[in-house]
Amino acid sequence: MEQGREAHCSAEETFTADYKMMMTLGQGHFSEVKLAFHIPTVSCVAVKILRNKKKYASLIKSEISIMKSLAHPNIIKLFHVVQTRETTYLVMEHASEGDLLHHVLELGALEESEARRLFTQIVHALKYCHDNLIIHRDIKANNILLDHRGNAKLCDFGLSTKVIPGQKLGHFCGTLHYCAPELFGKEAYDGCATDIWSLGVLLFFMVTGRFPFNDYSSVGVKQQILTADFRVPQHVSVDIRDLILKLLIINPYRRLTIGQIMRHPMVKSSKAHLPPTSTQLSQVPQALALSRP
Repeated sequence: MEQGREAHCSAEETFTADYKMMMTLGQGHFSEVKLAFHIPTVSCVAVKILRNKKKYASLIKSEISIMKSLAHPNIIKLFHVVQTRETTYLVMEHASEGDLLHHVLELGALEESEARRLFTQIVHALKYCHDNLIIHRDIKANNILLDHRGNAKLCDFGLSTKVIPGQKLGHFCGTLHYCAPELFGKEAYDGCATDIWSLGVLLFFMVTGRFPFNDYSSVGVKQQILTADFRVPQHVSVDIRDLILKLLIINPYRRLTIGQIMRHPMVKSSKAHLPPTSTQLSQVPQALALSRP
């Protein structure tokens, strides 16, 4: 017991010596993300700080396990995990241009060429997850970060889960405006299909600057979702409109799959330009980067 306590203290001392915490980048129910300076490599990283409460233990374990298994240019990379008795620190790649939510709100809406490029990168990231039987469960503009090259990075796997083929999920999970209608029912649902619906909401938001379901009350939003009560503005291009309509379908079995989205004209014609390994990543030593299974 004493040895375990000493190990935790040693880990925290090393962590404190190597990292200088700076501004807060984001905050959740039981975590916060801070910008930190990694002194040995003279580089910036993002550190997610999780409180080790018993009721969150399985979520923390799952998030670490899933992030360790991910290696894709459009998914935020996990470098290192430091666990102390009270706190878990996830040291991750820092995307310096912030999140997609604020980027869209600043501009009012994205130019369609930019929306196509970023959306295609997000689709590539989600396809990688689904191919590896990982359901994200919280696809939203806040969870898409932009790196210094302006490329999209999917992040925050705190609600994610790994499934076996054919497995259905059974409880409400996600952010209201992005939630698929089946999440409000009592029956088990296909997690992949709920991620697809969230993609449809995200694409609508990217090209219009607003949500398709946006009533004044949460009850009203839920009712709009359950009836798919939305209208795509006339200025949206035909192929983008077609994709949105094929993603925001009430029946989850009629929605496009991630593979079908990849073959849709809007995505096929996009110049996604998957980013090369960034300069920042190359500065992080092998000792810091996690070994892959």
